[in-house]
Amino acid sequence: MKAKKKKSPLRRALEPVVLAVAAILCFTYPVASTLWNNHASKQLSAIYDKLSREQPKDARAINLDKAREYNAHRSAIFTADPYNGTEDFKKTPEYKKYDSVLDEPMGIMGIVKIPKIGVKLPIYHGSSQDVLAYGAGHLYGTDLPVGGKNRHSVITAHTGLPHATMFDDLIYLKKGDFFYLDIQGETLRYKVFRISVVEPNNISLLQREKGRDLVTLLTCTPYGVNSQRLLVTGYRVLPDLVKAPDDKLQWPLWMTLFVIALVGCAVILATMVVADVKRKRGKLDLRAKHLSILA
Repeated sequence: MKAKKKKSPLRRALEPVVLAVAAILCFTYPVASTLWNNHASKQLSAIYDKLSREQPKDARAINLDKAREYNAHRSAIFTADPYNGTEDFKKTPEYKKYDSVLDEPMGIMGIVKIPKIGVKLPIYHGSSQDVLAYGAGHLYGTDLPVGGKNRHSVITAHTGLPHATMFDDLIYLKKGDFFYLDIQGETLRYKVFRISVVEPNNISLLQREKGRDLVTLLTCTPYGVNSQRLLVTGYRVLPDLVKAPDDKLQWPLWMTLFVIALVGCAVILATMVVADVKRKRGKLDLRAKHLSILA
């Protein structure tokens, strides 16, 4: 039987280092994935914004007029339950008509920007899980987000997705903060005046309010539990800004804690590897010393 080949000291030293690096790369994936998807959403939003502003003014005016006409003829009372998961209404002629309004360019309704927390997301029609995996959704049954008196639009996005930030930081908005909607080349500005936490089936604060031009940002809360709904409502402030301020990098608290923990683990692993190498090197030196004495 052949004797088992011994590993070289260099190989023994490198193996734990390689394993440690592999572990670190695996654990950094959630952060890297989140940053990449956040970047991709902002890039997509920028492309939409560019294309929508490049459309002929007449085409944009027609699209906005269709949206205002849709709002004028929809029910004044929002009665749908947006939280029960059913999507049977998608097969109805009413939904198909809704889906055809504000669908250009790229099939995107608009962009929601919240500079304070770095949000810049495309707004899609509806609020199905497929839609909310890639951006924000417009809650079907509420007004299309084109402004106007006696109008109330609801924009919703997830909190707690493992691959994107979305509305994770909506909890940090305060009364007096601003958010913006870019629709068909126009920017609508809204000022937060009401922040509420409600039960999932409570839609009383999503109704139209006489004479007001409102938009509500909706997400699940608390983080990781999602048993209630956070509603951040703003009223339109005129005149609208030509362009929303530049937003900041989306870097939620969980990512900061994750990086701190990761760095701590890396330091511990590095310390263990160095200690192991020193220990083995000490044994080799001691053995060499004994052999020299015996010789």
